[in-house]
Parts: sequence; C-alpha cells; structure tokens
Amino acid sequence: MADSPKNISSLMCELSVALADLAEKMSNLAINLENQYLDSDAEEPVAMKEAARSTIEKAKSN
Repeated sequence: MADSPKNISSLMCELSVALADLAEKMSNLAINLENQYLDSDAEEPVAMKEAARSTIEKAKSN
C-alpha cells in the first residue's frame, strides 16, 4: 500500500528536523571531547593547544 504524498512529505519534514538535531548534538559532543582533551594534563606543545582552541572557537561561531 502506497503512502500518500502528504504523509511522505510530513515524514520527510520530521526526518529533516531529527537529522538537524542529531547533527547539532554530534557537533556539541565533538567540541566537548576536544575541550576535555585540552583541559587534560596531556603533554602537548603549547602552540598545538592554542591552535586547537582557535579551531574550536571558530567551530562554535559557525
């Protein structure tokens, strides 16, 4: 049994909203993980940490 175009359109809208929400959550998770790494006591050069922080700030502003 074929769904009506109206039902398919409604489902596509719901899927689009769910995917946008998922993308935002994944982005936030990635930023949180990077921040946790930067705040850890990992032995990395200061310049590398500053470059990573700069990248994170750019990602947050987009």
